[in-house]
Amino acid sequence: MKLSLGSAPALPLAFALASSLALASSSAWSQTAADPCDEQAICQAQRGAQLLAQGRVEEAAVALEKALLLDPNLPGAQLDYAQALAQIGLKGSARAMLADVLKRPDIQPTLKSKLAGTQTQEQSSLGNTGQGISGGAATISLPTASLTTASLTTAWQWSTLGQAALGHDTNLNSATYTDSLTLMLSNGPVTIGLSDAAKPIAGPAVKTLLAVQGATRAGSGLLSLGELSVSASLSSKSALQADSLSGIKPERNQTAEATAKYSLPMIAGAASGQWQFSAGGTQFWLSSTSAYSDTGFNVKFSWDQSFQPALKGMLNLDGQSCKLAPSLGQTRQTFPLSSSLDGHYTFARMELLCKAANYESQAVLGKVQDKALSASRPGGDKQRLDFLLRHERWTSLPWSPFKLVQAGQLGGQLSAWVRYAKSQDAQIYSELLGDLKTTTHRTDWGVGFWVPLDKSWSAGLNLEATSQRSNNTLFNLKNSGVYAGIRWSEN
Repeated sequence: MKLSLGSAPALPLAFALASSLALASSSAWSQTAADPCDEQAICQAQRGAQLLAQGRVEEAAVALEKALLLDPNLPGAQLDYAQALAQIGLKGSARAMLADVLKRPDIQPTLKSKLAGTQTQEQSSLGNTGQGISGGAATISLPTASLTTASLTTAWQWSTLGQAALGHDTNLNSATYTDSLTLMLSNGPVTIGLSDAAKPIAGPAVKTLLAVQGATRAGSGLLSLGELSVSASLSSKSALQADSLSGIKPERNQTAEATAKYSLPMIAGAASGQWQFSAGGTQFWLSSTSAYSDTGFNVKFSWDQSFQPALKGMLNLDGQSCKLAPSLGQTRQTFPLSSSLDGHYTFARMELLCKAANYESQAVLGKVQDKALSASRPGGDKQRLDFLLRHERWTSLPWSPFKLVQAGQLGGQLSAWVRYAKSQDAQIYSELLGDLKTTTHRTDWGVGFWVPLDKSWSAGLNLEATSQRSNNTLFNLKNSGVYAGIRWSEN
């Protein structure tokens, strides 16, 4: 009796809670009942396949993931999902998904043979075969890796690239583009002329590049779609002869770079996208002397939601899907030859990337703060604004002696980019220059065209130019170059 009396007051409350839960459940059901496909794996798989065929890759990935959550044993959905992951850029996850499909006993022998064929490949994108911008010069990124039998049975998928180019530069020593400098001395301004050794040296040069890139699936559970990638490169530039007037031969320079990235997709409706966490560093040598190094990290989020930009019609971007990707990062810069220049480089960027079947466009706007680590650094803290515009396009060739090109399997790759940067110092650069606070405007641009010779070799031509103007004549700079070369890549 005591128990029943004690529990009696709770009965109306329990009933009310049960009624509320029932109403909430009914309301939730009524909101989702409008789309009966949400709870049907086959329907979601069919929707994903249709979206994939239309080129709406991110939307297809969401639908296919829902299908596999409802029924993990749909081989067709698994294959479509692997293709969507590969096109998004998660190649390690795509390879793991295909490996799981190949282990299934119910796969038709013909389909299994095709999947295990050595020529099974992902659909490549220009973003994986094009050129990027690093330090104002065009650099080469590695080709898209193919999904072969060997790659399905190994934890890592590796790509390598080698390139050599011969050309001519108008400023091999990156010298100041001025004949004189005015100093503010105690007895008044004094103009001094610069020696020939401090002037630009033109001449022939050789550029080389070696690069390697690897990717693998990394993570389990909620992180099962994560992918870890690592890359490293070594580039060099060497003058072939001494200057005829000064007898000086510009020093060889080398740059080594290494980066590790972890990518993880996030499914959250309109907020769906891909997180990318990266860390890496750069080392620059003049001759055999370390002149610069940096280490840093970067966090980037690429939205899956695509949109139609207002300028799409004006720029003839029909067929492209455009996406936004904000990023934040920080880099520690070190100058061994002059430690007073050391600083912390913090940046925020917004990237717009538009892709179509045979071309890709990119625009990046960045705001940078370079904080001095030493109170004696010339110019003190610096503010900088960066803007990058890049376009790459695969073009068909009207004629070629190479069978692959004749068959329409490969075409020429045209790349064009321009980068503008404006930097401002917070303090005067030097008392010898008076109360001058340096403001510098720099513009870099380049055009390249590369033609495949076969599956591994290609040949091409690059045109590059740099123009830097400043109210501080020490930073006036001009350079232009043309290079023809050959490239080898292996997946």
